[in-house]
Amino acid sequence: GLLLALMLSACAQPQAQVQTPPPGQPAWAEQVSKAANLYRVDDKLYRSEQLTRSDAAAVQSLGIKSVINLRFFDRDDNETALSGSGIVLFNKPLLTWRIKPKHIAETLYLIEQRQKQGPVLVHCYHGADRTGLISGMYRVIYQNWPIEEAKREMQQGPYGYHSIWRNIANMFTEEKVAKVREELARIRQREENRIR
Repeated sequence: GLLLALMLSACAQPQAQVQTPPPGQPAWAEQVSKAANLYRVDDKLYRSEQLTRSDAAAVQSLGIKSVINLRFFDRDDNETALSGSGIVLFNKPLLTWRIKPKHIAETLYLIEQRQKQGPVLVHCYHGADRTGLISGMYRVIYQNWPIEEAKREMQQGPYGYHSIWRNIANMFTEEKVAKVREELARIRQREENRIR
């Protein structure tokens, strides 16, 4: 009886409320598929959790040309889910607890380059933390969002952010964003020199 009572009281606890952007702030990503935690950040960027075979048609219908997988483990799941789709797959693994501004810049540069071919989808396992970080930095660097607002979307949006990853939230400072911008400029310069 006690176990049942505990289970029922646990079920009765209210779930964390998903917030919405404050009035006057930019709109958060638009839901495409709740099941895949798939959202449209803008015309050229989508975010999701690890895709399955049943998500392939939805991803193709959005005109997505490239999928960037941020997962560190099980990096071959996209080959199974998207084989034969014509979508180009990239692995850009981020180790959740060891992400540096350089890694963020490298990922943003890959997104920026792939967007020349068409829309890009970025994902990790849950589509919450690493994906939230990259989407948030994309907001700041390419869409000129205020840092605090991009962080708020990552943490309070409907994507399922896990607050244990304080290091990810700590990337949203003026200093860290400036480092990401520096690294991105360095990568662009290096690539330009390489092409010349």
